[in-house]
Amino acid sequence: MNNYRRPRRVSGSEQFVLVTEEGKERTSNVTDERIFRAVYEVECNTVVGLEKCVPVAIGPSAYVLAMTYNENSVFAVHVDLNGAIFRMSDPGCSQEEAVERMCDFFHKSKVPSIQEWVCEEFRPAPAKSESSLTVDGEDFRFFDFSDVMAALENIRDGKSEWMHVGHTGGDDGGYMEIHRCIDREDFACKAEWVRWTQPEATGCRAVITDFSSLYRWLWDFALNRKYPESSPVWIPFDVKDYFQRLVFRFLESNER
Repeated sequence: MNNYRRPRRVSGSEQFVLVTEEGKERTSNVTDERIFRAVYEVECNTVVGLEKCVPVAIGPSAYVLAMTYNENSVFAVHVDLNGAIFRMSDPGCSQEEAVERMCDFFHKSKVPSIQEWVCEEFRPAPAKSESSLTVDGEDFRFFDFSDVMAALENIRDGKSEWMHVGHTGGDDGGYMEIHRCIDREDFACKAEWVRWTQPEATGCRAVITDFSSLYRWLWDFALNRKYPESSPVWIPFDVKDYFQRLVFRFLESNER
């Protein structure tokens, strides 16, 4: 399951792909019978996967990409949250239940209740090299460097509240997110950046009151994929723990 794609908020095909033989066999000719046969032959396949080409939204910036079932009777739902992949696992799942869950996903885009499942895996979503820009919840499909800097100036001027700039692909994948502190009269922003380094991602946060410094950091990040250097201004945080908490928060909101 190495070809996940970051979901796009555009209409498209509801096509599914059934994956068997550890990813060697892939077919878009999906039927209930094919799902049934693949699951009941899981000992030969090792792992069976059902991927959805248009992921299912389960919360803000949270999407279900695929479901898998392996020869050890572990059923998993793969969730993309802000470009990070989480594997929510249910051990001891019967073949009958696995077939039912995958068929529900296939026919109804239905996701089982995964709130109490085990969060097993965390990694950045692999993707081709590209950049993204979101301002106040609006995704910009086409933009350039000047749009990124203009978005920051709009935050300074009170015309926008927040922005998210992301890069995927290569060794420089990551994001920078900036929120204006609206409860303050002077200029102040909460800034956060994450770099998807291996084996562990690194991330820092800060409250920035110096617009020129913030402008320079965003300039370097947006134009050259250069991250801020370590300094007392930036406070490191545990990226894995932070995103796992976000996953469970979204799941709890989805259950209400």
